[in-house]
Amino acid sequence: MLVAISAVAAAVLLLAMKAHQEKTRANWEAARASQEAARAQDEARQARNATRMAAAAARGLRADPTTALAILRELEPPDVLRGWDDLARRALNSFVARAVLNHPDLVLYASYSPDGTRIVTACADEVVRVWNADGTGEPVVLRGHEDRVSSAAFSRDGKRIVTASNDKTVRIWNADGTGEPVVLRGHKDGVTSAAFSPDGKRVVSGSYDGTVRVWSADGTGESMLLGRKVGVIHSTAFSRDGKRIVTASSDKIARVWNADGSGAPILLRGHKDKLYSAAFSPDGKRIVTASKDRTARVWNADGTGTPIVLRGHKKAIYSAAFSPDGDRVVTASHDGTARVWDASGKGTPIVLRGHDVSISSAAFSPDGKHVVTASDRTARVWSVDGMNEFRILRGHADRVCSAAFSPDGKRIVTASYDKTARVWNTDGTGAPTLLRGHGDAVCSAAFSPDGKRIVTASYDKAARVWNADGTGAPTLLRGHRDAVYSAAFSPDGKRIVTASVDGTARVWNADGTGTPILLRGHKEGVSSAAFSPDGRRIVTASGDRTALVWNADGTGTPIPLRGHESWVTSAAFSPDGKRIVTASWDGTARVWNADGTGTPIILRGHENWVNSAAFSPDGKRVVTASRDMTTRVWNADGTGEPAVLLASDAAVNSAAFSPDGKRIVTASDDELARVWTDLEPLRDPGDPKLWTATTYCMPVARRMELLRNSKATAQSGLADCQRRVEAARAASREQR
Repeated sequence: MLVAISAVAAAVLLLAMKAHQEKTRANWEAARASQEAARAQDEARQARNATRMAAAAARGLRADPTTALAILRELEPPDVLRGWDDLARRALNSFVARAVLNHPDLVLYASYSPDGTRIVTACADEVVRVWNADGTGEPVVLRGHEDRVSSAAFSRDGKRIVTASNDKTVRIWNADGTGEPVVLRGHKDGVTSAAFSPDGKRVVSGSYDGTVRVWSADGTGESMLLGRKVGVIHSTAFSRDGKRIVTASSDKIARVWNADGSGAPILLRGHKDKLYSAAFSPDGKRIVTASKDRTARVWNADGTGTPIVLRGHKKAIYSAAFSPDGDRVVTASHDGTARVWDASGKGTPIVLRGHDVSISSAAFSPDGKHVVTASDRTARVWSVDGMNEFRILRGHADRVCSAAFSPDGKRIVTASYDKTARVWNTDGTGAPTLLRGHGDAVCSAAFSPDGKRIVTASYDKAARVWNADGTGAPTLLRGHRDAVYSAAFSPDGKRIVTASVDGTARVWNADGTGTPILLRGHKEGVSSAAFSPDGRRIVTASGDRTALVWNADGTGTPIPLRGHESWVTSAAFSPDGKRIVTASWDGTARVWNADGTGTPIILRGHENWVNSAAFSPDGKRVVTASRDMTTRVWNADGTGEPAVLLASDAAVNSAAFSPDGKRIVTASDDELARVWTDLEPLRDPGDPKLWTATTYCMPVARRMELLRNSKATAQSGLADCQRRVEAARAASREQR
């Protein structure tokens, strides 16, 4: 019996052990399967992210930053691919469209309502749509035209819309979509343009039939014909007072008519090919025209004088319009870009990129802060007031060489090849104070420690000390034998150090008295010179590939900092005076011990010359400016990746922190200075900055094309994007 019991117990034990082993094996296999599934999911996520990164790069940050940003913010964490933050920051700083209004066919025209809350678009699908300007909600749809719609515009009270169509009619609609439109018939060919008079009682239209007609907006009576046929009329517009009409014609001439039909028109001749657009300035004194000859021109409306010519587009310009204050002009071109110009013709235009094909129209919002463009199958809304990632200081007529904050951070001084320095309010308000007197390019400008004076350096071989408010005559510091590249005050404001192509630096009394101390030792031109925080030392940078650290009184032998492989363009002390940062044409910046000991930290990443480098006020960061068109913010200890600030296609010549370290001012070859306010690195693809930058979510067809999504995946991705955009917008509204 005992033997039998023992046998049974042994059998049970064996079965239990076998069951345990099988359970352990099953658990192990399940764990391994789970790990393999997780690995497969991770590999699939990485593959999806790689596809997104490749798609963003393929779109090109220069060609379409809006789509690039829309793709990059959908990368799946954690561990997004290396370089994501750089690409995302570049896209964010490249004039992203705030909203994209998707259409089923080519968009031929877009314009704002008088209050700026709505946009009306004219489409090749024969439909007119009225949108919320922020891109939210569904548009009001106006149907009735029987061919493509060429133009659409609001009445001044915003209650009506006038449209022109290839179906030979003009129609006047209630903007809310109610009721039936008034139909104006009489043109014998497609109508290209229609616009209300300021009082809303009349409409002017132009047509392929070569005529201009003025109608009663209520549809009563006969239309009045202006003049004789003069080729295709591509655009028509009233002056603000309603007394004149300007037309643009295929015969290369713009005409300014009396709106009552009396008298002969004023002829604006000068374009070398057909005109597509003409519009009055808000005060009625000027007219801007757009032509197939690739130029826009700003004329005196009375025909006197010579027009200002705006050149830069590579193909025909289809539209041109003034900003509400008359200071700027926006143009739309067959080259796929829109450009925002200074109406005076000075400076470099802002370039808006992203449309796939030619842009047929562009118009300012009533507050001048936005532009709406019409093209491909979208209308896009852009911010153009420079209040996104940076503020623009515009006014110089040539490249800006340097920019620096005042000690209190409330002002900025810039130096330019246009032979002037300018003192701006940092917030962009008011007109800059102009410091004029140098006979050649001004290479640098800097405030005194008390903010009351400014020192400038020029190619005219002199430095000048000015009152910062522009009053009085400057003190002239003359003695260098060649161009003076830089000038800076000592910490006590009593001395100035200058650097020159003549191979020397000189230390002057700031009041111009006495004889300067000569610092001679470099074997090539000296590109920059700066005092240490205690004023006892000076660091100079030179074309001989070295920086030298001198006693400011000229005694002793300078300490050399060697290692750069090309011209050293700038050198500056850290706030505690223990370190020096240098910039070089070898594409690097280097952080050295000021006593020359040890090995420098090398900051690599720029793809061209580094033109300047400076420490932040706390000494923890370094900002560099480069010919590769970027500004970069680094950890001064060399750890981590730099934040990249990119705004234009122009070389950046200098960059400097504000006294509080929260802003950076840059100076560029595009004749602009920029004040950057967002220096925080992007956290991850969920960063709110990315989701509030644009309401654009790629449509299903676009996702299938660019991301190779299935239709179901594309639909899911679109819905998820729309939810995240709305959540980010709601959070932003709550914060305000």
